[in-house]
Amino acid sequence: MSQSLLNRAGREQPVDVAAMRAADVDSDPGDEFDAVRHARAIRLWLLWLGGAVVFAAGQAFTDPNGPVGGLLSFSMPVLFTVGILGGVLANRPRPRWPWLMLAAAGLVTVIGYVIWTSGATTVAFSIFMTVYPLEAIALLLIVRGGSWRQDRAGLLDTAMISVGLGLACWLLVITPLLRVSTDLPGGPLVALFPLGDVLLLSVLVRFFTSRGLRNAAFWQISVSLLFQAVTHMASLLPAIFSVGTTDVRALSSLSSFLIAAAAFHPSMHTFGRHEARPVAEVSPRRVLLVNLACMAAPGLLIVQGVLQNGKVGWLAAGIGCILLFALVTLRMIDLVGQVQDKARQLDAVAHIDALTALPNRRAWDLELYRRIASAQRHGTPVVVAILDLDHFKRFNDEHGHQGGDALLSTAAAAWRAQLRPEDLLARYGGEEFGAIFDHSRLADADRIIERLQAVTPLGQTFSAGAAQWNGTETAEVLLARADAALYAAKRAGRDRVYVSPTR
Repeated sequence: MSQSLLNRAGREQPVDVAAMRAADVDSDPGDEFDAVRHARAIRLWLLWLGGAVVFAAGQAFTDPNGPVGGLLSFSMPVLFTVGILGGVLANRPRPRWPWLMLAAAGLVTVIGYVIWTSGATTVAFSIFMTVYPLEAIALLLIVRGGSWRQDRAGLLDTAMISVGLGLACWLLVITPLLRVSTDLPGGPLVALFPLGDVLLLSVLVRFFTSRGLRNAAFWQISVSLLFQAVTHMASLLPAIFSVGTTDVRALSSLSSFLIAAAAFHPSMHTFGRHEARPVAEVSPRRVLLVNLACMAAPGLLIVQGVLQNGKVGWLAAGIGCILLFALVTLRMIDLVGQVQDKARQLDAVAHIDALTALPNRRAWDLELYRRIASAQRHGTPVVVAILDLDHFKRFNDEHGHQGGDALLSTAAAAWRAQLRPEDLLARYGGEEFGAIFDHSRLADADRIIERLQAVTPLGQTFSAGAAQWNGTETAEVLLARADAALYAAKRAGRDRVYVSPTR
């Protein structure tokens, strides 16, 4: 609702809020511009997806080693970068630099291709490997999903699942690839490429261990990450099992086109503004997924032993187990810490009055018993006083409930500032407050209460009754004597302090 409408509502008679909002929307000239920009972005997005399908179809029907196939492969990272930059210009996300960082991944890939064509395959594959962390960091920054302070539980769960994925990748994919690395272009570096896919899958897991804005841009990026992992694995598995290779260039290109399509889609404008939030509840699916990750090490050892005639990667499995156990321990510590924080918050809520921030009646009762028991052990005096704001109902009727609440809260703050650290002031109920003065006698309490009368806000007064513990009576009897003194003060005309004689 605009400020002008709020001002108008404040000056005139009450009006229908829904009608005001409708009038505000109808009169906003910016909405027409937003609708036009949204429609233009949708057209660009559809045009981009259509071009992606045509491009992928061209790759499916061309020889990857031919000039046309080679040109298409080389142009894909260029189009990836151009597409993201075009989406940034069309939708103007804030902040922009994570998207620009993602676009830079395409330029790094182009540099790698240039070096590859020059014959320096090892250097080229080293450059290709840097694309994975660059893309992962950019995506995490876009959704702001890497904050340890905001979501420790989600990051720990992601780490556990990622360790399980990494261990599976090492034992079942990388280890066999290292045995045949001499037959692969690029040598042993190619065998390490699946670790990059694990990194991207970890980003995907992080997307789903938090509660962010899951719009069209989110789903396009998620599907793209899944496609990237599938195509890269599919291109390497034939080398492990000695089968014919499958041309997955079209699917790989679609995965890149989808990320750029996310940049073109108008939903990307708001995607980065809604940071990933922690998921408060622990769903059964999440527990199951984390448990499967923790059982990865022993389970994978069994699978590897069956597939490789008893030869297992005990070192990798051992390191994986240590990492998983450490992460589980951290997760338990974090969970216990959350439970303790909730318990402290509940305890505070149960013993603190929400309006005045003073101890409430429950805290008062517990503290009164404790202090009388302490006075009985040490033989020290203790005085209890009940304070009642005079004519509070009339003040409430004249100033409304908000005015009455303001009086209670400001009076509580003013009185608390006049007390000693060892004294207790609590909200006893309604407009009544209770005070306990440790190591004090009635004369001391009377002087303290006079100070409280002097700072009572808004020109108001209070009546008070006080009683000193006689050394043997119960808390209930002591409180009853203070309460009787209070009513005597009110009957005598209010704005005064009465004390109960010690018996």
